Amino acid sequence: MYKAGFDYSWQEASFALCDEQGNLLLEEYHVFPPRNASGLTAWMSGLLAGHQLALNDISEWSVGSGPGSFTGLRVAASLVMGLCFGREIRRRAVSTASAMADSLKLPAGIRRVLVLFDGHRDELLGYGLDRTPAGFVPSGYHEVLSRGSLSALADFEVLIGLEKDAARIREIAGGQAAEKLQTIPHIQASFLITNCPDDFSRKLTDPVYLRPAVFVEPRIPRQIAVPQ
Repeated sequence: MYKAGFDYSWQEASFALCDEQGNLLLEEYHVFPPRNASGLTAWMSGLLAGHQLALNDISEWSVGSGPGSFTGLRVAASLVMGLCFGREIRRRAVSTASAMADSLKLPAGIRRVLVLFDGHRDELLGYGLDRTPAGFVPSGYHEVLSRGSLSALADFEVLIGLEKDAARIREIAGGQAAEKLQTIPHIQASFLITNCPDDFSRKLTDPVYLRPAVFVEPRIPRQIAVPQ
């Protein structure tokens, strides 16, 4: 029995594999250019081939459910659902933010953390987590934070961000983030596997976006005069 973790919440894909005893067999990262996710399957297959394994050998998937980009999260969920189609494969969604917090291995006394993402538009997106014996889990707090609405940062013991977002987090949050912020270089998919391992309540069809998709009313096509 092999368990895989997979995250594609932004352009860098993260893939990890554990055996039935929980031994980590591989953990790799790769940045895919925009609109080039077609290489994900070949990339994962190549990594597995190095261990004489194939995608069909995986019997359990833990997929990062965000927060993240609309496209990346949908691609990850669709890919794994396709690999599992018609087969008895266990799969579940796990908060990407939870994996980020778990990977820091924070002291036991830390109970509430806030994961921050660069939301662009001079904003940060905050996603709160609470600690449980099985790992950090979503607290229900999620908010778009601007320079004038950062008072909530004081309610959390640790702030967490990706290194790629660190400069923007410090710029927007200022002194409030300087002492509390801890950063990680990658989202480690292995911590998707180990976070609350018995919880299969979250479906792949329920991702958390950095910003929700916005419906734009279709415009009436412009009339072009055709010469007679």
